[in-house]
Amino acid sequence: MDLTEQAISERYAAALRSLREVAEAYYFQGRIDDAFSLWQWAEHLLERREVRATQRVEFLLQYSQFLIHRYFLTNDGEDLMRAVIQGAAQEAEALRDESAIATGLYLIGQSLYYHNMLMGSTDYTKARDNLERASALREKIGDTYGLSESLFYTGLTFDRQGPDERTRQYLRRARTLAEQSGNTWAASEAMRHLTDYTDGDERLQYALRSLELRVKMGFTRGLPPAQLLVSDVYMARGELMQALEYCQQAKQLAEAMGLRVYIMHALLTQGEIEYQQGQITPAREHLEMSRMIAHELHMARGIAMADEKLALLAGN
Repeated sequence: MDLTEQAISERYAAALRSLREVAEAYYFQGRIDDAFSLWQWAEHLLERREVRATQRVEFLLQYSQFLIHRYFLTNDGEDLMRAVIQGAAQEAEALRDESAIATGLYLIGQSLYYHNMLMGSTDYTKARDNLERASALREKIGDTYGLSESLFYTGLTFDRQGPDERTRQYLRRARTLAEQSGNTWAASEAMRHLTDYTDGDERLQYALRSLELRVKMGFTRGLPPAQLLVSDVYMARGELMQALEYCQQAKQLAEAMGLRVYIMHALLTQGEIEYQQGQITPAREHLEMSRMIAHELHMARGIAMADEKLALLAGN
């Protein structure tokens, strides 16, 4: 078969798009290792001279997004994540593609946010600066879909430094834009974090709606944290049986997917529920298991959370 260079380029574009879609499907299903191996394998295709620069940038930006989520879930692969993001951002700048440049800035800010969160840092200035630059550029080019995401993370950078009215403002705008643009993930995330700025029935409605959206979009990987949020809300309401039900659902699904970060959080929640039920011995056991996983994952925030809850049991 004799193909022109343009025809070969088009076939590489189709192949890269198909591989990205399969890798994304694996990620949604919680098959993180399968997704990672496919991204790595597909990356070799970028070396072919028929792959256009625009195709390379599109691939690298989406690969970067996956690596950020993988880093958050495993606290592993930070150097690779930073290298791929840097490469994608540089190539976007070379193309003078404003949409790609904005996405690169967003990814840099997002990666810095997760680094700070996992390491227990409290200075989110650099992460916020990149996110705000991304938002400004996305607003300029009319990218409402992407703007909802960069506004969402900007709000979180304020939230991590303590309750802040600016967080509520960013989250509400992010939610509005996400719903207008059909960004279901951003809408779910905004409502999830707005629960920290609401109370009563409204708080429960936000948590349940966030979970509902994730189910609707088939985001299996994202169900455990949403289920744990509902569990936390029920626990705060004193409805411990409902809290335990959602906690157990989250734990079982996290175990099935092998996502230890969510197993860690489920054990934390289970221990706290048991403490409130007066079951001190199992509460201590589950909190200690959570702390052990946090140590193994080198997650400073998880260790601190487990230590804080274990301190409550010290007198029992």
